Amino acid sequence: MNETEQTSTTPPNKKLTSRQKKWLIGGIIVALTVGYLVFTAASGSAAYYVTIQEAQDQGSAKRNVRVSGTIAEESIVWEPRDQLLQFDIVDESGRMSVVYNGARPDMFRDQAELVVEGKLSSEGVFEARTLVLKCPSKYEEAD
Repeated sequence: MNETEQTSTTPPNKKLTSRQKKWLIGGIIVALTVGYLVFTAASGSAAYYVTIQEAQDQGSAKRNVRVSGTIAEESIVWEPRDQLLQFDIVDESGRMSVVYNGARPDMFRDQAELVVEGKLSSEGVFEARTLVLKCPSKYEEAD
């Protein structure tokens, strides 16, 4: 066998060109950026369903929670000038005062079922960021 012949079967080392390195680094940066944005969006909007009693037991918290309940009768106070809505919600575990800044939904009335999302203040009032009314039974299909 000649000494000039290659006896190994491994391919020669292939080095990345500067253009390929730039594309690789750019791809890694894009992937990390997308991953970071997905993580922050998911953690920032994460809200857990809790009962009224659980929300009150947790006290003022830094994370948002969702509480489902029914609007207590004769508890609605609407100040249209300031767009301030105050009301109480009830469920099987208790009663809680809620304050919401924003437009009053059309179907907002006593005994309506809704979900509020927000945080409990140090004063014990739930500060709702969003509120969603559940569809009234009059829209459900008859059996």
